[in-house]
Amino acid sequence: MFVSEYATALKKKCGLTKVRIYETEVKLVRCEERDLRSIPSFAIQNLPTGFYPGGKNFTIDLRSNYIQTVPDKAFGDLPKLSSVDLFGIILWNNSISSVSDSAFLGLENTRVVVDLATNNLTTIPQALRILRKIEVLEIADNPIMTLDSSMIQHISPVHDFSINLTLYSSWPVVLNNLHVHYLWLYGYSGNSFQNFDVHGIGQRGIELDIGGTDIVDLSDVVCNNQINVSKLWLWGNFKLDIRPFERCSQGKVMQNILELELDDINFESIPNFAHTLTKLEWLRFAFHNITEINANDFRGLKELKVLYLDYNRITTIHPHAFDTNTKLRELYLNENMLTHIPDSVVNLNLGLLRMDAIDCTCSSLQNLKQVNATFADNIPCLGDTQFVQYALAACP
Repeated sequence: MFVSEYATALKKKCGLTKVRIYETEVKLVRCEERDLRSIPSFAIQNLPTGFYPGGKNFTIDLRSNYIQTVPDKAFGDLPKLSSVDLFGIILWNNSISSVSDSAFLGLENTRVVVDLATNNLTTIPQALRILRKIEVLEIADNPIMTLDSSMIQHISPVHDFSINLTLYSSWPVVLNNLHVHYLWLYGYSGNSFQNFDVHGIGQRGIELDIGGTDIVDLSDVVCNNQINVSKLWLWGNFKLDIRPFERCSQGKVMQNILELELDDINFESIPNFAHTLTKLEWLRFAFHNITEINANDFRGLKELKVLYLDYNRITTIHPHAFDTNTKLRELYLNENMLTHIPDSVVNLNLGLLRMDAIDCTCSSLQNLKQVNATFADNIPCLGDTQFVQYALAACP
């Protein structure tokens, strides 16, 4: 169903739909990938009642077009915006280099999600000053050259914030004005986060997602006892020195962390500090050269629920490797060199197991036969098209 059936202003460029995300109804005006050169005039007061932007969440999706500027009052003609619970503006992957200072008139007191990532912005647009309730601001993959301290203060606190720091070789202290739940940093050109002092919202601490950087020394984050980090995801940081993690494993950051991802650092074994992070609930060591899981690698992780060990070279797992991980429910062992399900895995109370194809001869499946390990049912068999559940059913 095209919007043009109800509002000629959109000239058959956009479509309407409703979706449910996490049980929340989201009304969408879908204008993505429509070869748009400018933002349509959203005079859509004649839309059917079911699509009227009152209550719940309303989103205008303009991603992947050729839009170069956001003009005055680009979305302010939408009726009754004050009654929208959350208004989303998706402008990802355009060619936007300028945003009018009056672009967001009409949205002053509305909770908004603004996605301006992958455009040509060189600074955070001043137009955002009019917005008093920014929930999410995505500006990653823009060539940001300058950061305005007052603008950073204005958007805080913000739930999610993303930015590309490719043009920065030292930590921009202006970002310390951020108070944020989730911070995504990509492409930072410095080798340390000296003077890092970003704080989180609430008691659980900041969630840091850092990827594709030249970072070497992360001690100003992991050894900083003035900040609280609940989740730390590190991926594609090929130069990262792991020694500060060992040195500061008993500090506030590491001891309070709930989720940890350390990918692409070429570990040959599980690092020694891992078993000391007693509050960990989620852990990923992927894209390394780990060949063996030893008895004590995860012995202190009694709260661990999810473990990713995918994309390694694991050939053996000690029979007692997971003895203390009684809460482990998801285990990812795909893209390794295992040909059978180890006893230490079979004895877990898993809900989900991911592995590559295994040997499905009856002798190799005896350990599964003895327990009701339904989590292994859909693992494929070597050299065959069947799965473990069918191979087991055929065994005496």
